Amino acid sequence: MANDKLRQWELRFRRAAKADKYAILRDHLRNLGLPDSPELLIEGTVRLVQACAAYASIDGQSFAKFLAMQHYDPDDAEDAEYVFTFDLCGKAFARVLVGGTKFDGLDLADLYGHPWWDYKVCGYHTIWISRSDGSDLDPSDMGTLEQEVTDDFLYDYSEDEIDLWFSSATEGTLMVGIQDREKPYDDSESAKSGTKPAP
Repeated sequence: MANDKLRQWELRFRRAAKADKYAILRDHLRNLGLPDSPELLIEGTVRLVQACAAYASIDGQSFAKFLAMQHYDPDDAEDAEYVFTFDLCGKAFARVLVGGTKFDGLDLADLYGHPWWDYKVCGYHTIWISRSDGSDLDPSDMGTLEQEVTDDFLYDYSEDEIDLWFSSATEGTLMVGIQDREKPYDDSESAKSGTKPAP
């Protein structure tokens, strides 16, 4: 049943995008200064929503409300407050609508480690968070979102494992950068194993 609903959502989403000639997606990408590649945004969105469904199932959480919010036109999603746009390591983009700052149905840490088999990459390196109604985020919004994003990641990762940084370079939008933190080289470990670091 869950797979049927996911498939029905995908068909509706693709049909609406095609009927609109991708205009809403093109505008969204343009506003973020991203390439005019709505097809990549559609494909990435479908895969990311499928991943969210899988993690919700693993965690025993309901996915129905989150899925029902994922309209092609954000104006049709009554409870949507924010738009999260992901750069899947330069291979595709994904856009999901979220109902509040608790990100119900969207686990950023799980998705950061998710393998995108079709793209041969894992996770993502940038998120843009904007308001679903197109208005600018105010400083209070940005502060709350920064804290919630940080808390989401630090629930699964330690501060020694990842670097997070935030920017408002795109007006009215919060950009989040994420990357693994390189582990310092330990001479004692290589001495024990008898190996030497690569030059």
